[in-house]
Amino acid sequence: MFNNLFLNRLKIVTRSGKVAYDEMYHRGVNIIRGDNSSGKSTITHFIFYVLGGAFTDWVKEAKACQYVIAEVEMNGAKITIRRNITINPDTGKGNPIEAIHIYWGDFLGAEKAPFDEWQRFGYQTTSERKSFSNVFFELLDMPIIKGDSNITMHQLLRLMYVDQDSPTASLFFYELFDSSLTREIVSDILLGVYSESLYESKQREIEANKELDDVKSEIRVIKRFIQNPLDLKPSHIKDNIASKEVEIANIESELHEYRVNNKKVRFQQTTKLEFERLNDDLVNQRHAVTQLEDRIRSIQYDVIDTGQFVSVLEKKIKAIRNSITTRDFLGNFPLEYCPECLTPLNEDSSSNQCKLCKEYIDESFGITQARKIEQELAFQIKESKSLLAINERNILDLKATNEVERVKLYQLQVKANESLKDVRSLREERVDDLYTQKGFIEGEIAQLNTLLEQAEIYSGLDRKRLMLEEELAVLDAKIKKMEEAQSKLKFEINGEIEKKGLYLLNNDLKRQQDFIGAKEFNIDYRNNLAFVSDKSARYSASSNFYLKTSARFAIFLASLQNRQMRYPRFIFSDNMEDKGIEVERAFNFQRIVIQEAAKYDRNSYQLIYTTSHIPPELRDSKDCVGEFYTKDSPSLKNI
Repeated sequence: MFNNLFLNRLKIVTRSGKVAYDEMYHRGVNIIRGDNSSGKSTITHFIFYVLGGAFTDWVKEAKACQYVIAEVEMNGAKITIRRNITINPDTGKGNPIEAIHIYWGDFLGAEKAPFDEWQRFGYQTTSERKSFSNVFFELLDMPIIKGDSNITMHQLLRLMYVDQDSPTASLFFYELFDSSLTREIVSDILLGVYSESLYESKQREIEANKELDDVKSEIRVIKRFIQNPLDLKPSHIKDNIASKEVEIANIESELHEYRVNNKKVRFQQTTKLEFERLNDDLVNQRHAVTQLEDRIRSIQYDVIDTGQFVSVLEKKIKAIRNSITTRDFLGNFPLEYCPECLTPLNEDSSSNQCKLCKEYIDESFGITQARKIEQELAFQIKESKSLLAINERNILDLKATNEVERVKLYQLQVKANESLKDVRSLREERVDDLYTQKGFIEGEIAQLNTLLEQAEIYSGLDRKRLMLEEELAVLDAKIKKMEEAQSKLKFEINGEIEKKGLYLLNNDLKRQQDFIGAKEFNIDYRNNLAFVSDKSARYSASSNFYLKTSARFAIFLASLQNRQMRYPRFIFSDNMEDKGIEVERAFNFQRIVIQEAAKYDRNSYQLIYTTSHIPPELRDSKDCVGEFYTKDSPSLKNI
């Protein structure tokens, strides 16, 4: 997997249109430094907010800002995102579900782009529209999952943002209405132990069970009104109809013989009109059957076309993902010789400059466009599959109706054929009696046709029931196997996180003996806490802060080593010396984290943190972002 999220630039604009903040961020370590109450925390609040966090408690300086805009990179796709700051005049709180506008390109292109080139995505997912969390999840290759509530980008950021306001005992960014299930699902996603195949199988199991319940419900309703098991078999009803048709044929034969031998008459106008009526009915019925068959064929063609269309779209998505991988792979092969004269090329060119023409290369452009196309294709696949399910059910109903209408057509054809043989006389008692019998039998056939339609539907539903039960049995076995693999992977990843956490605790200054001598380190995501060996152990506020922060950075550091984790190698922390932790202890923690992160390629991760006490060797280093903020020169200008 090795997901990546990078913040390249952050800009905040006041309500009067002035720039309050505009800084570039780089790969690796980014340090925002300044005195207390100089606006460092406000910058992390804006980062949290622009990435999709539901933040409401803005300071008065932030409330004077109109919007925040950021250039971010997600798995190679460079996009620019903008989010307005809306304040409720009655409560003074910000709107936590404000929409996000996305421009598919870099910051400079976004500033020049007209409004219609930006796409608006709301906080909530609807059947017609994706949310911005859906877009970010797809760019970061995160599964879109529902727990007891939707898992949004806000929920993921709760385990990526270390803030000051949450209680020291709270592992996650604190929120009032929280659930253990949501925390567990979020941790499983970020740790990479939540299998997308397992999720899809479980979702399909839920859908299949619902379909099975619906089918069984329809079957029970039909059985309630048709209690004779034989009346639910189309073959049995067809045999009864055939038997009744033989009786009608015998009556017609007797009528014909009676008329020929006992009363020879010429064709009268009435007989002709009767035939015309039968012929008209026959034409209308044939037309109805033809229309049904045409409609069935049309829907079948639509089903085939839709299936092929979905297959093509899925191949296109796969091709786009392969092209991104191929582009990334081939981009690592440098061009050492000129293809024209074979002279060695100058190595002085930067990595973003063409060695031949010296033009600037935007490596993210192709990936960004590919990701945009992938979003559109995924939405088309969802709509097409929904239409496919509707059409398949329509075919089942139409086939049942068509079978009944064909029987009616056959019966009308027999009547029309009989009417050609001779004129029926209505004057004789025997003929009247025969017609009465015939009418009675025809009524029985009409009832049998209604019964046949229900039997055909029942038969189709019963076949579907058997198919769903077989599918569920296969899914159950598949899910059990994947859950075993998931448990094994979770154990391995938690083991790596424990090693990183123990390293941070064991190398703390000698302020908490339980940390220095710790042999185990545990994170209980479901219950929102980290502990050494005893869940009930209580420490000072500074040690509790150190323990929680160590847990969060242990997850981050483990993700740099383990490619199976979905954690996007991005963490931002507000105030490394919070809760009264002494300066030397904060210096020590910063040094340990930076030293551990330095063991990995700085282009593969981004660490952003704020501090009021920066180690002397880092004060003016390339890791710092912006100036040293003070009360007289805070982070937000022009307020």
